[in-house]
Amino acid sequence: MTDDPSPAPRIGLLYPAADPSSPENWSGTPHGLTNGLRALGVDVVPVGAHLPRSVRGGLRLLSQLGGDRGEEANRTAVRRRPREWALGRSVAGAGRLDGLLAMGTDVYDLARIRPPVPVVTYDDATLQQMWDHPDSEIRNSGFREERVREWIDLQRRSSRAADMCCVSTSWAGRAFVEGYGIPADRVTTVGMGHRPRRGGGHRDWSRPTFLFVGVDWVRKNGAAVVRAFEAVHADHPEAVLHLVGGHPTVDRPGVVGHGFLAREVPSQQAELDGLFATATAFVLPSRFDPSPIAYLEAASAGLPVVATTEGGAGELLGDAALTVHPDDHNGLVAAMRTLADPDTARTMGGHGAERTAHASWTHVAHRILRSVGIDTPERP
Repeated sequence: MTDDPSPAPRIGLLYPAADPSSPENWSGTPHGLTNGLRALGVDVVPVGAHLPRSVRGGLRLLSQLGGDRGEEANRTAVRRRPREWALGRSVAGAGRLDGLLAMGTDVYDLARIRPPVPVVTYDDATLQQMWDHPDSEIRNSGFREERVREWIDLQRRSSRAADMCCVSTSWAGRAFVEGYGIPADRVTTVGMGHRPRRGGGHRDWSRPTFLFVGVDWVRKNGAAVVRAFEAVHADHPEAVLHLVGGHPTVDRPGVVGHGFLAREVPSQQAELDGLFATATAFVLPSRFDPSPIAYLEAASAGLPVVATTEGGAGELLGDAALTVHPDDHNGLVAAMRTLADPDTARTMGGHGAERTAHASWTHVAHRILRSVGIDTPERP
């Protein structure tokens, strides 16, 4: 008679939303990790912050109070404690857990809601890194500095309360060690996952076909890509640049605009898959990017990438990418001209496909669990 097999690990996925695993959260990252964990045979328990209607009504009233006392109530009550209460309630109601994977550690204090199981966080940057960079999203979102400082302190406390801090790149890892004082042996780089894009067996490498995908046209540096493409197009009149995302109307020879292609609309994603399958290079020299999933998606389709130096993005692909500073026009033109060469583009694209073969969400989930000693029934 054999013993029953051990039950599957039961992991709580902590994210400050009513539905933590929704693909709409954080560029689909919690959704990707949920799928990766389940592919490993893990029982994933979404732990979100759904506030009762009576509490939400009270918070709206507090947020409408005027003066300094009203603002203080808004800051301490509305922004943090009710959500911590809701998250703590969700953790308590989750039943048996073997571990807790916390995401979004800048909006709640893990020390307040931590259960008696291993707690691991996952981030692609610290808020301090983002606040220090003039082109980051948080820096240009209109938040007041004192509010951001509160969030930074909160993220620091939550990170210190965790058993392990997992990060997508060593660039982010250094910030947790040097900026937040987390011991180096409690910070580990696990990479970033992605939704694989299909390659194209019919790809015509002889015709330079560049692809830009970016919702935020300014932060993703779309105008710089168009300017650089004009110089490349003068050398290669047959070249094409496809624009996807929040781009303006661009009336330039060789430039084709597709607008925003929604992640949740299958027909629009099929169109984007077709662009990945026929392009010969991916160009995204963002003003700032911690670790864009788009780079991995492009490389999984067999494309070489022009990446940014600003953030940890350049680490993701190694020799499958050329990195340029977002303000370096000549460098961007040179990179695009390099990838206009069919042999160079094909070779680098092959390196990217090989590298992303180990960058699925299942791989990332496996590394995260392994960092706190949790074994899984399956392996990626």
